[in-house]
Amino acid sequence: MKKVHQLKHSGELCFIDSSGNMDRENCRVFLLLTHSCAGGLPLGILLCQSEDEQTIAQGLEQLKQVVGEKGFAGRGHEGPQLVITDDCRAERGALRKAFPKATLLLCSFHLLQAVWRWLWSKESGVTHGDRPALFAIVKEMLYCQEIGSVDRLYSEARGHPVAASYEKFLRYLDRLYARRECWALSYRGSFLTRGNNTNNFAEAAMRVLKDKILQRTKAFNLPQLFDLLTSRLETYYEARIVDVALGRWESFQRAKFLPQDGNIAASHIQQIEDKKFVVKGSTQTYDVDMDLELCSCPAGQTGAPCKHQAAVMKLQLFVTLFSTDKPRDESRADETDIGSN
Repeated sequence: MKKVHQLKHSGELCFIDSSGNMDRENCRVFLLLTHSCAGGLPLGILLCQSEDEQTIAQGLEQLKQVVGEKGFAGRGHEGPQLVITDDCRAERGALRKAFPKATLLLCSFHLLQAVWRWLWSKESGVTHGDRPALFAIVKEMLYCQEIGSVDRLYSEARGHPVAASYEKFLRYLDRLYARRECWALSYRGSFLTRGNNTNNFAEAAMRVLKDKILQRTKAFNLPQLFDLLTSRLETYYEARIVDVALGRWESFQRAKFLPQDGNIAASHIQQIEDKKFVVKGSTQTYDVDMDLELCSCPAGQTGAPCKHQAAVMKLQLFVTLFSTDKPRDESRADETDIGSN
């Protein structure tokens, strides 16, 4: 895990989630991860006997002492820039104490799940036929692309004929709107989320922990749980990284990091500096910075992989493979369609 802290992504974004029912004493296991092409990689594990804010904060402080100043890609005790969590008050309160400079974001999936559960609860008082319409209001606010659209949709929702008939829903919507900067995707345009808006890496890691490490059985006690986490878990992630390095990974995982380049021709790519390019699209041009892994298109603004970065990467690979001393037809190379190579 200390090696994972050397990755630059560990200082950009962190996922955290907890689970229990892993040993006879029912301790809570908190798993901190960062993202990579190999999936989520662990940054640390907290073993706690309770899930209150003070206990989690103390565990995070001890983790900071273990990783030292070189942790989180050299950010040290400041921790990661962004942390994505579910809506757990104790967990988020502890993160604010341990990493006051970090920005805490809410998982989009957990937010919609919480709204759906509330609409189906007796407390809401919403009838069966009106639930989809009210859920669509929150979902549209979540996925809108412009910050001003969130305010507009909120104003329209308060005058919505269905929403106006439920006073409890309007109060619930007011509380959500007050925290819009945590969950609305339009407010994340300046953050390096790398296209990650959910806590799915942590959810998948918990499934791996229970299925492949513990094999769906409880550890006898806390020392045995600690031994399993520090031996088997390490071996599992080492094997996963080796598989990716050797090209043995699933096609659906590769598809995220190697998107289709849309048959962008080499003549539409112009190199400005060492790692900076300009890619001509169908309607406009886009700036690509391969050093920062950023693109000016909507998909690449937050650091997510996009077709323009894929086209530049294929062009660089093509040039590397064919830049030999053997003579070649330069005019033919200029007309080469990158997508066909």
